Amino acid sequence: MIRPFWNLVAGRDHVSHRRGFLKQLMTASAAGAMTLSWRDMLVAQADELRKTGKAMILLWMDGGPSQFETFNPKIGSKYQGPAKAIPTSLPGVHIAEYLPETAKMMHKIALIRSMKSSERDHFRAIKLVRSGYPINPSIQYPTWGSVVARDRFDPTYDLPAFVRIGKPRIKTRDVNSGVLGPRYESFKIDQAGTLPEDVLTTVPEERLRRRLDLSARLDAQFASSGGAKRVLEKQEIYQQTQRFVLSPKLEAFRLDKEPESLREAYGKTDFGQGCLLARRLVETGVSFVEVFSTGNVSDQGWDTHKKGWDENPKLAEGIDRGYATLLRDLDQRGMLDNTLVVWMGEFGRTPKFKPDGGREHYSDGWITCLSGGGVNMGQVIGATDDEGVSVSDRPVEVQDLFRSFCHVLGMNPHDEYVTDLDQPLQLVKGGELIHELF
Repeated sequence: MIRPFWNLVAGRDHVSHRRGFLKQLMTASAAGAMTLSWRDMLVAQADELRKTGKAMILLWMDGGPSQFETFNPKIGSKYQGPAKAIPTSLPGVHIAEYLPETAKMMHKIALIRSMKSSERDHFRAIKLVRSGYPINPSIQYPTWGSVVARDRFDPTYDLPAFVRIGKPRIKTRDVNSGVLGPRYESFKIDQAGTLPEDVLTTVPEERLRRRLDLSARLDAQFASSGGAKRVLEKQEIYQQTQRFVLSPKLEAFRLDKEPESLREAYGKTDFGQGCLLARRLVETGVSFVEVFSTGNVSDQGWDTHKKGWDENPKLAEGIDRGYATLLRDLDQRGMLDNTLVVWMGEFGRTPKFKPDGGREHYSDGWITCLSGGGVNMGQVIGATDDEGVSVSDRPVEVQDLFRSFCHVLGMNPHDEYVTDLDQPLQLVKGGELIHELF
C-alpha cells in the first residue's frame, strides 16, 4: 500500500518538524512510493507550514526602550521619574501612563520583566537579540526572520517569506541574512503603503516577459561555459521577482484597501500603518514581518540618553495605538492564536537618570512582550527589585526566548541549517523553554 505523502507525522506539539519530515521523505523514497519530486516535497512542506498560520510579527523598538517609562514603572522609587502608573485590563498589573491603549490589551500580552543579557553596547546587543547568537567576528549570524524564511521557503509562492517595514536608525548596526545568503534576505519597505520604485513594472507585461526570455537565453549561454551555479542563483531570484511583480497578491501592500476608520484606529504614524501592513501580509501568507519604531528625533529612536522626560512620551504615543490595535485586529479576525507578536528592543535603560530624564544602556531587567501563537497571555513573568536595579525573580536569557520562538513556530531548536559556506549551524544554541508561556 502506498503511504500518502500528506500523512505527515506530527510531534508532541502537533507540528511536523523539518527533521521528521525529511526522515519520512527518505523512508518513502526507499519504499519507491514517491510520486513527487524532491523540490515538490519541500514546496509542499512549506505550504503546509504556511497553512497552519504559524507566523511571527516582530515589533522592534530600535535603541532600547526604557522599562520605567513603558512596562515596568517603579512608583515610589527614586529612579522612576515623572511617568505615572495606570491600571490595565490585567488585574493588579500597572504600566506607564504613556501607553493607555496598550493598557486595555494587557490581557492579551505575556509580559516578561526580567530579561537579562551581558551586552550593553548597541552593535553587540542588536546582533545578539536579533539572531540569538552572541557576536562572532568569523560568522555573520543571520537575523531570525531569515532563519524563519529559510524554514518556510517556497520558491513557487508569490510573496517573500520575510518582509521588513521601516529602516534601522543606524544602518551599520543592522542585521541581515548573513551566512544564509541573499535568498533569505528580507524584502524591505521603507514606509508602509509605498512599494519601492523598482517593484512596479514600467513596461507592459508582454514586453517584460520578452525581456526575461532574452535574459534566460543569454544565461543559458553563460551556464554552458562554466557559470552554471551563478546562473542558477540568478534565475531563482529572477523567477521569484517575476512572480512577485506580476502577482495579484501585491494588493496586500495597498493600505487604501482598508476602511479609513481602521487605518485611523492603527494611528497615522509610520509605526501604526506598519502594524496594519504587517497584519495584511500575515493574512496573505507571509511568515515573518518586522516593524521598526525609530521615533522622529534624528537617529535617537528609543536610545534616550538625553531629554528622556520629553522624548519617551512621544515615542510611546507613536506606538501605542498601532500595537494595541494590531492585537485587537488579529484577535477579532481569528488570527492571533496562530500569529506570534513580539514587542522588544535590544536592552533597557539604567535606573539612574540625568536631570533631563536621559538614561544610559542597561541589560538587567529589560522588557519583552509576547502575544498570540498559542502562548499563555494575561500574565507577568519575572520581576525586578523595588528600585528596578536588578532581577529579583525568574531571569530570562535571550536564548530562552529563541527556544520559545521555535516552539511556537514549529521549529526544532536542535535542527541545523547549512550556511552558504557549507557550515552547519544549530537554530538555537543553549537556553531553555520559557515554560510559563505554554
